[in-house]
Amino acid sequence: MLVLEAAALQLKELESQLLASNPKLENHLALYLQVLRDGLLAAVQQACFHLATQVYPDRYGGLDQSSRQLLHRRLVQLVQRTNGLLSLERVVGHAAQIARQQQRERRSQRRRVLDSIAEFGAEQEEGLEQGPEEGRNKGPEKWPEQGPEGSVHLGMALPISSDFLIPRGERPQPAGPAESDGEGDSDGDRDGDRDGDGESDGESDGESDGDGSQDSMLAVLAEAFQDWQGKVPPSAPTPWDGEGLPTTPDQLLAWIGGFELALSRRLRNLSHALNGELLRLGISRTVVPLNLLDAALAGELELVEAPANLLRLPLPLGMEPDLGRIEAMAVLLRPADLELELAKLRTCRTRIQQHVQEVRRMAQHYRRTQRRVQALEAEQLWLQDINPAPPAPSLPP
Repeated sequence: MLVLEAAALQLKELESQLLASNPKLENHLALYLQVLRDGLLAAVQQACFHLATQVYPDRYGGLDQSSRQLLHRRLVQLVQRTNGLLSLERVVGHAAQIARQQQRERRSQRRRVLDSIAEFGAEQEEGLEQGPEEGRNKGPEKWPEQGPEGSVHLGMALPISSDFLIPRGERPQPAGPAESDGEGDSDGDRDGDRDGDGESDGESDGESDGDGSQDSMLAVLAEAFQDWQGKVPPSAPTPWDGEGLPTTPDQLLAWIGGFELALSRRLRNLSHALNGELLRLGISRTVVPLNLLDAALAGELELVEAPANLLRLPLPLGMEPDLGRIEAMAVLLRPADLELELAKLRTCRTRIQQHVQEVRRMAQHYRRTQRRVQALEAEQLWLQDINPAPPAPSLPP
């Protein structure tokens, strides 16, 4: 009992240490966002300057003065809108919004699995009720051939379709880099304006974020199987359930990951809006959809080296360099590029990384201690089960 109490006390002490250090992390993140807001316009102007003067100088030179002034005003307006969304509270709120979207996608995947299992079971029961003669008449896909009497036919069809393992945002989509004539009513321009306004973009992105790994898919399968058996455990707490930062190391690491994802999403939306403006004025004539921007951020595309905060894509995608491919360039603001360009931002990132490393060390210690507590509690229950307490003596009449 003393060992169990000591281990539980260690967990409480680690949570107290984390709670005491959380304000420091909030200060680091708030300072990072402040420096980012101060330097974002210059970074955007530099990226657009390179596109307009080094990549497409003929197109920029062909604009009249009013169009050029309009472009510069729009750059300032879009950055100002995004800066209004780059406070600590709004980025954290956007991270919680993305997490809720991921949970909805997870529940949808689980429902699809259950529906597929139920449909498969209904088809099997229908086939058994019809019998081999009726089933054979329906076509070779049901009863390809009839074996000896009393034999069992095992179909090779999967009980569920294979596409449920693919997150919605990673399924094949017809959208891709397409050539545009640069007119103002293009889809890319409308999408850019919508995402540049920002506050609702977390709900309208239309793809799953960060939860498309095989581990998460296997977890969905496990949950669906438990749901099918009627044994679904209560949902685990998330880093966004309460107010303030989490008080356990693992939850705090997940919270930081969500914060980084939300920040990257804000910058991606601004990039898409900027590309829409460049497309509308005819400087750029290539539409780079959001799913390709996400793939580039996730490192899923083979990219060509480009200046900071610019994306260079070979078209068509996957074409070999020696086959005369063409290249398209677009704005893609990335925290890593911004930190390379802004020394103060890089200093803020270093402080955040040091704090995160300390949280990771605490998380390892916390997990070891937590497993120790669980083992001691299980041992205690085991001893109680094999050595039940003697029944209380009955009172004399």
